[in-house]
Amino acid sequence: MRISTPQMYQGGLSAMQRAQSNFNKTSLQMSTGRSYLTPSDDPNGAAQTVQLDTNIKKTEQYQRNNDLAKPRLEQEEAQIVATQNVLQRVRELVVAGNNDTYIKQNRTIIASEIRKLREDIIGIANLKDANDEYLFAGARSHTEPFVTGTDGKVSYVGAIGAGSVREVSITNAQNVAIGDTGSAVFMEIPERSGLLNEAVPKSTNTGTLYVNSTSVTNLDDALNSSEQTLRIRFSYPPTNPGPVEYDVLDLDGNSVRNSSGDLISGIYGNTDAAGVFVAPTPSTQSIELAGRMVTITGEPADGDELISRPVSQVTIFQTLDDIATAFEDSLTGTIGSEALSRASSIALRNIDSGLGRLDEVRTTVGLRISTLEMQTGLNDERVLDLSTTLSDVRDLDYADAISRFKLQEAVLEAAQQTYVKVNKLSLFDFL
Repeated sequence: MRISTPQMYQGGLSAMQRAQSNFNKTSLQMSTGRSYLTPSDDPNGAAQTVQLDTNIKKTEQYQRNNDLAKPRLEQEEAQIVATQNVLQRVRELVVAGNNDTYIKQNRTIIASEIRKLREDIIGIANLKDANDEYLFAGARSHTEPFVTGTDGKVSYVGAIGAGSVREVSITNAQNVAIGDTGSAVFMEIPERSGLLNEAVPKSTNTGTLYVNSTSVTNLDDALNSSEQTLRIRFSYPPTNPGPVEYDVLDLDGNSVRNSSGDLISGIYGNTDAAGVFVAPTPSTQSIELAGRMVTITGEPADGDELISRPVSQVTIFQTLDDIATAFEDSLTGTIGSEALSRASSIALRNIDSGLGRLDEVRTTVGLRISTLEMQTGLNDERVLDLSTTLSDVRDLDYADAISRFKLQEAVLEAAQQTYVKVNKLSLFDFL
């Protein structure tokens, strides 16, 4: 086979270029610390690298969520403990105040301290976290959750219902709530005394009947009917003028009798000859039923009803306000020792109920904190495992690379020297 001079030149140049390319690639690998420089060098390794890097970033984001949630939950737990301490102090005051040996000045001090402690709980309920967000407002974290109306009653205006509490993801399959609504913590306290009741107009009423107040008149009857919901139905006379009567019915429409066996009924106002309602005198009247008293005013329409039912939930603020008012009324003689004792019993039962609710919330908060702490360790282990695997796939084996580098350097030098020598060969040197 005839070998031409251009072929010799091209062969030497190609060998030198290949050696130079391999040498440069290994040099770049050593400078970057990567086993491949482009995805085409190792398609499988490149795909694994993308997946592993994505998983590491996800885990790091989960840990950032964890780091955000834990301090907030720890602060919430601290405020729940503070509220429990306040309620324990109120409980001590109620027990001490319900004592006939206490003089007027003692109960004045007790009532004042209970009101001050009530304000302290409102302050706790409206506390902000380090991010200037309200702890107990739920998802409406920039709105003050508890407001006091002109009547002194505390209302919750934070988030309620589905989605009312923000959650953060700590794994791809697990979310953790980073708080609790003030409604669940302070407002929705189960009523334990069985002596608190309410009366509300039926939603289909067409008259202007109002409930001024409700109270307990007979302790035994009230306890016996503590789970009953009763209806007070008003009816106009068939001919005018005549009395406007009311009857007390159960939810099935059956007439209700008192402890003596008599039907509970009465008269509330009259109608004139034209059938127009004439209010009773005085205009505010009280209806007694099942140990309860409902004080009403206004004008009922024919068939209107009031629903008298036990209170299923009570707020911490209302409980404290009621017992403070009871102590204040006992100073003025508005209520006697028996009524004060009853008010104290109601307060103690509902304070204990509030403490129980706070214990429940504190337990759930503690469980969430424990979950976050456990997940922190799992996240650290996962990042370490993923990083190790990523290093095995992507990072350069320097011992192997240095050996190749030296070999490729020698090959490059040999190719260069060979090219120089071949370049000098010519037949004219032998003529």
